[in-house]
Amino acid sequence: MTKQAHPISWFLGSSLTAAALAIGVIGISLTLTGTGYADDGRAIPQNAEYTAECGSCHMAYPANLLPADKWRAITANLENHFGDNASLDPQVTARIEEYLVQHAAQNGKVMKNSTPLLAGAGPQKITEQAFFIRKHDEIPRRMVQDNPKVGSFSQCSNCHNLAEKGIFDEDTVNIPGFGRWDD
Repeated sequence: MTKQAHPISWFLGSSLTAAALAIGVIGISLTLTGTGYADDGRAIPQNAEYTAECGSCHMAYPANLLPADKWRAITANLENHFGDNASLDPQVTARIEEYLVQHAAQNGKVMKNSTPLLAGAGPQKITEQAFFIRKHDEIPRRMVQDNPKVGSFSQCSNCHNLAEKGIFDEDTVNIPGFGRWDD
């Protein structure tokens, strides 16, 4: 004879199973769709024009990695884009800037609990921002700059498998030639 489960045990088990399935479905949908999430929970839609133009030379960084004023400064000086001429048609530049500004870090905050990036202050390079340095300070040079499969810290998607969707969770880090990174 089979013993029947207590109603509370059955309810708790069913609820946990449903929650786990829901989390799995959300995770799969984020992976398969063109949307990621910022650390503050905002959806970050992808932009095909930005991805095509900027992503032809480097990863098209998620817009929430810099505040609006930094994106405006970058798009205003594409003829000298960190040493390269990345000039675009002015209308294309305007559309890309509009997308970046619309989805930029809110109130200058890149992540929950991060120090705001002050307008007009600090570096424009994402890799020189305090939040970036804090997150990468323990990773040895040999694993990134000296690693021909990575090249530099600016090549986020070489190690962060979901970087192009704006997901930089440590669980998605796999450094080529070294494997999973666990801080």
